[in-house]
Amino acid sequence: MNIFEFLRDWSEVWPLLIPLIIFLIWRPTGKSIGALVWYVFLAFVVNFWAIFILEYYNLLPEWTYRKGNNLFYNLHSFIMVIFFGWYLVTVRSYKYKIFLKALLGFYVILVIANFAFFEPFHRLSTRHFTVGSIILLLLCLFYFFSSIMEESKNNWVNHPSFIIVSAIFLYQAVTFFIFLFIYPLYDKSYNIDLSFAYLMMRVYQVIFIVFCIMLGIGLIKYHKQKRGSIAL
Repeated sequence: MNIFEFLRDWSEVWPLLIPLIIFLIWRPTGKSIGALVWYVFLAFVVNFWAIFILEYYNLLPEWTYRKGNNLFYNLHSFIMVIFFGWYLVTVRSYKYKIFLKALLGFYVILVIANFAFFEPFHRLSTRHFTVGSIILLLLCLFYFFSSIMEESKNNWVNHPSFIIVSAIFLYQAVTFFIFLFIYPLYDKSYNIDLSFAYLMMRVYQVIFIVFCIMLGIGLIKYHKQKRGSIAL
């Protein structure tokens, strides 16, 4: 395996080191930044095990991989919605903050109900991914509209949170349809030529790298902003 194959195979893990290292070196501070740190750390651990099981299942006892690594993808999606949802709801003020918090509560209830009654947790859940993406996209839109339309002494377009939210929105907008149709893409009875499915996975890997780079840039902006120049 050459370095390019290694980077490709582990492209859901090493990009998370970008924001993680930036945080460890520069220690950026800001309102709700703890949500970002928790996401990066937990996502790194979860994605590491997901790829490790995929790449080195022959080194592991059977019980650790016999149901695959899909439960880690479900867990990553849950972590992403919870911590980025927390970040989006608390990073600035909104007129309808109770409604936004209710969206997150509604999501948690749906996830519990889905895996308790409809789908096993070790099966990649398109329903789970779809609902999570819709929740985050809605929260991002509330952030954008509030930042652009509301009168405020803060220039939210130049605020570090703006690039963080842009990263979340871009990632969710691109991956929404990939995970929504993941089973038909890989089902040979629907799709004889799997090359398009593999291409979509490459798109997913690339957008995840871009997503992590944008998170890193946002953390650097948090570090560079002058204390007190922007209300946090």
